[in-house]
Amino acid sequence: MKPRNVLVLGNHAHRELEEALSRCGFTPQVWGSMRHSLEKLRRHQFNVVLVDRNFTQADVLEFILNVRDIDQQVPVIVLGSGPDKIDRKIAKQSRTAILNAVEDGNDLAKKLIGMDQQNETRAPPPRLQD
Repeated sequence: MKPRNVLVLGNHAHRELEEALSRCGFTPQVWGSMRHSLEKLRRHQFNVVLVDRNFTQADVLEFILNVRDIDQQVPVIVLGSGPDKIDRKIAKQSRTAILNAVEDGNDLAKKLIGMDQQNETRAPPPRLQD
């Protein structure tokens, strides 16, 4: 089975999310800052980008726009809802989904696997060298 790398903009204190992703075959890389997350995305291939609104203070829409500057094809999933006006703008972004309610980590993993399988045919964007 190929590795399924997930970039998580969130907080390491949210161990339940990391553990659930790991149990389902994902390799989560959690970063608490938008700057560090974007730098990781510039240098490495990720199958999915996950933004946990409950555990980050970052401007989610700004983060997604920056992700699209780096990789237009990687799916982005936003966990949790925000102001309706912002959510509408986020929902208009390509290959982006908002999950307001996820029953548990396994439910999230199933959704991530589905997005990753849809994404498997894309060519990876060029990456910066370390």
